[in-house]
Amino acid sequence: MMSATEHNDLMERPFRQEEIDAVLKMYDDSSDHIIKKQPTVSVIIPVYNCERYIPLAIESVRMQSWKSLELIIVDDGSDDGTTELLQKIIDPRVPEVQVIYQLQNKGTASALNEGIKHARGEWIKWLSADDMMYPNCIQDMMIFGVEDNAKQSKNAIFYSDYDIIDERGSLIGDFIEPDRNQQDHETRTKELFSHFYGNGSTSLIHKNVFKRCGFFDESLKHSEDYEFWLRATALFNISMIRVPTKTIKYRRWSGQLTNRVGGSLDEQIKNSIKEKMAKLTV
Repeated sequence: MMSATEHNDLMERPFRQEEIDAVLKMYDDSSDHIIKKQPTVSVIIPVYNCERYIPLAIESVRMQSWKSLELIIVDDGSDDGTTELLQKIIDPRVPEVQVIYQLQNKGTASALNEGIKHARGEWIKWLSADDMMYPNCIQDMMIFGVEDNAKQSKNAIFYSDYDIIDERGSLIGDFIEPDRNQQDHETRTKELFSHFYGNGSTSLIHKNVFKRCGFFDESLKHSEDYEFWLRATALFNISMIRVPTKTIKYRRWSGQLTNRVGGSLDEQIKNSIKEKMAKLTV
């Protein structure tokens, strides 16, 4: 199998069929191989007032080389035209696409949870409405993440590196996550308490993780990913595993929630998890 570094030059296009066939041929004798079975991945896009970018996010899902997937869009009470746009561009007769409309704006955590509850897939792929996946995003996550860490895969949060674009879609940088995969669980969790890592929009998570840990915390106005990562790793021994390739275009722009709030809830989140950890040791 090619390395993640060698594979980076394929990011801009879907795998050719002969490339997929070559991977499958390597595992003809293994009925359990993840790529051969192509489990369904449910891509969940929570959206609130993002009519400018949501069509690009949707198109990036449609361009995926991994074909066993469904798309779930959760409109979190948008009032900017997003709702009308979705009604116009999404065909309700297509079973692989669901649109869930929340009448009130309840926050990203609520929208994600609603999507997870409706998901038919075994795997959950979060994509923010202003970001875009590369055509090989899910394929890469499955090959370099799930398949390379098969024993841990159903008890892990997979995340990846990513490119950074501006509001016009121009590339302005990238972010290469430090390689923590060889560190023990305690070291990785300690670092997570020190600072957030693992961009939520790059994440891929098996449904088993949500069965064990619960859903995203809807009481939080933001930073629901940080709370869930900490809760899962510190309280349920879930692994954070980096996929060493860039899988998305992450957009930085003036309307981005992260730009407005930053890590303002981080201390509250960390203290809450530490309190729960203390109760477990009593």
